[in-house]
Amino acid sequence: MYSPIRVATAIALALALHTSPVKAAEIVGSGRAEVLIGADDDNQQDLEIQPEGVAANQSLNNADTLVGRGGDDILIGMLGSDVLLGGSGNDVLIGGIERGTQPNSDIQLGDEGNDTALWQGGDGSDAFDGGRGSRDALVFGTIDRDATDVPVLSPVKGRHAKTGLPTANVIGQGGFCTLDAVQDPDARGFEFLVRFFSKANGNLLVTVRTRDVEQVFCTAQNTADVTFADLTDANPEFVVIDLDDVGDLNADVSRMIR
Repeated sequence: MYSPIRVATAIALALALHTSPVKAAEIVGSGRAEVLIGADDDNQQDLEIQPEGVAANQSLNNADTLVGRGGDDILIGMLGSDVLLGGSGNDVLIGGIERGTQPNSDIQLGDEGNDTALWQGGDGSDAFDGGRGSRDALVFGTIDRDATDVPVLSPVKGRHAKTGLPTANVIGQGGFCTLDAVQDPDARGFEFLVRFFSKANGNLLVTVRTRDVEQVFCTAQNTADVTFADLTDANPEFVVIDLDDVGDLNADVSRMIR
């Protein structure tokens, strides 16, 4: 498990990003494989949170804390700047599907196991700490979702059979990624900056901070291809790979992306 210092630091950073009160709404898993979805109910429409006639915002702007505990969980933050704690197991962490709605900067801690953080175009600048797993992956793709913007979970066999897995279009998304190594990881608390740019105009859209993450999957700048960066290399960089080769690198990711 994470040390109390690292967990406390992550939660403090999340709170600083959305300048909310001290404690976020918390949804805690049972310890079995399950799907946890942010409630998005800590906002100014809740009169228990926001007293009638008070002008100053007393809410957390839809922020949630999701705690997966054991099992191969799917954690979905939805709106707001959320904190996702995967716990043990091979978890899939989705900060949200904010589609540009702010605040939308999420903190995701994978913990033990090989975890995957799935980032949706339009989400904010996030942080992903993979934890102790040997094959934690950050994936950039356009997530398939239903009419209420909740990610669609498709049936799979084997691991994640109880929950299903989200799916995403990586080769067709409208952006591409670059990678910058942080000069002083110990001081910063993260190791790489994965930057996501618009294909249409070349503008930098968001930056995702990573720590203890081994793999990043994104989209090629000029073609409809998958790019891959192995962050365990001495000088990692994005290279174009065939979609059929993703399974050799990460079986869970291969079942999620197209």
